[in-house]
Amino acid sequence: MIDLNKKRIKDFIEFLIVCMGVTFVFRFAIMPIKVDGSSMYPTLQDHDYAFMSRIDLNHIERFDIVTLNCKKLRNIIIKRVIGLPGEKIVYKNDCLYVNGKYIKENYLNKSHIKDVKSRYNITYFTDDFEISVGENEIFVLGDNRVNSLDSRELGCFKIENVLSKKGIILFPFNHMKGMN
Repeated sequence: MIDLNKKRIKDFIEFLIVCMGVTFVFRFAIMPIKVDGSSMYPTLQDHDYAFMSRIDLNHIERFDIVTLNCKKLRNIIIKRVIGLPGEKIVYKNDCLYVNGKYIKENYLNKSHIKDVKSRYNITYFTDDFEISVGENEIFVLGDNRVNSLDSRELGCFKIENVLSKKGIILFPFNHMKGMN
């Protein structure tokens, strides 16, 4: 009888530890998100569901996909990091320059860009501009540049406004992939 009670107590403690671990992961390590809109199309599509990492948010790299607390919109938005603290970002003739150096954007879908330019009868997918990113700030753009409300209008974001980064699209199943 005593051995049975010890086993139940041990099983209960193990169950609590597992529950606390799962709770920790979902509370502090993973952020579930639902994509709302087409600003990241075709990388992310409207109504995609994903899990994104909440770990190491002070280490953001160029081209990371991040969620941000956007105070101006009173909403959480998802965008791609283009500019890092202290950098000068220039777009000229659809080309990205960081501190005067050309940076290739391999993640952009060339057929989507061609389609958008044709559909909207525009010359450039990303209009020309230049901006200096402040210290402790990032500059973000949507992958669907013609339909994205991003740092061009909202300004740079403080790194502390980053809620999550990178991740995995889980649903719909035919969209399942890692975000990069």
